[in-house]
Amino acid sequence: RLHSFPQIGYAAFGKWGQYATQFFNYLYSLGTTCLYIILSGQFIYQLVSTLGVTVTQKVWMIIVAIIIWIPVAILKEMSEAAIMAIFGLLASVIVIIIASVMAITNPYTEMFPAEAAPAHDTAIAIGVPVALSSIVFSYSGSVVYPHVEASMKKPKQWPNVVYTAMGFCAVCYLLIGVAGYWAYGDAVVSPVLDSIPTGAPATISKIMITIHVMIAAPIMLLSFYLEVEKMWNITPERLGKKREFTVRLVYRSVVVGVVCAISLAIPYFSDFLGLISSIACVTMYAILPIVCYLKLYGHRIARWYEKIWMAFVLIVGCVASIWGSVDSIKSLIRDTKG
Repeated sequence: RLHSFPQIGYAAFGKWGQYATQFFNYLYSLGTTCLYIILSGQFIYQLVSTLGVTVTQKVWMIIVAIIIWIPVAILKEMSEAAIMAIFGLLASVIVIIIASVMAITNPYTEMFPAEAAPAHDTAIAIGVPVALSSIVFSYSGSVVYPHVEASMKKPKQWPNVVYTAMGFCAVCYLLIGVAGYWAYGDAVVSPVLDSIPTGAPATISKIMITIHVMIAAPIMLLSFYLEVEKMWNITPERLGKKREFTVRLVYRSVVVGVVCAISLAIPYFSDFLGLISSIACVTMYAILPIVCYLKLYGHRIARWYEKIWMAFVLIVGCVASIWGSVDSIKSLIRDTKG
């Protein structure tokens, strides 16, 4: 059984397929960690600045990176992160409930009665590519799926786990998406927690989501580390326990440092989200899986309507990736220049 996306790429296209999937897979893992550091630093800065604390957002981002580094240095296997994942799930559910209720009970027209009501469009053509990329990002936690499946006591139950998880995610995203757009229309901002009224609910939500992303970041990095350690054969059997621990600790620490530096250099959450989503997520989860599937055995077993659907997804994915990347790069340049 293949246990990672690079292995699938190798099975389909040899070394070049492996290199391509490794590039986009690792870009997603490390880029998402950058997003988590940016978002956590942003929320912590917003929360403590109201208390008169003058520490800058970038300093908080460095502190977040250090906090993320601690479990990264301790945990060795994905199964050891199960408790962290449970806490992350609970935090996400609490935030979604609070944000949805606050949006429904405090729409834009009530928050700003003297201003014109925000517009609601059925679709915004120019925003479709970036939106599609962000939607793919919402479901692209699949980078850790092979490692999670490998750590299960009963791997045969994995399909049921995936169906349940994806269904639950869809319900959560629809709930917060519909509530947020209904309440704030084209005035909604990213992240949506910056749209709801300030106060205890917003504060609790930002605290919970900060905890969530600081928990999720080590899990995301762990999937990257496990593949690299397997590829470089960083094992106690080859290096000995003490040397293996030292090597693992040093290179994991270096990776966290590099990720933190990138986050400090590009501290724009919305733009960076669009860029990572367009380049890595769409390619990794809407283009390469279909291409590899067709190369391995799709032409022989896929029905004609499945091929039509795959062609549609490929076309939309390519358009979203290219268009979304261009828009995100333009936004980054604009924000960087101020």
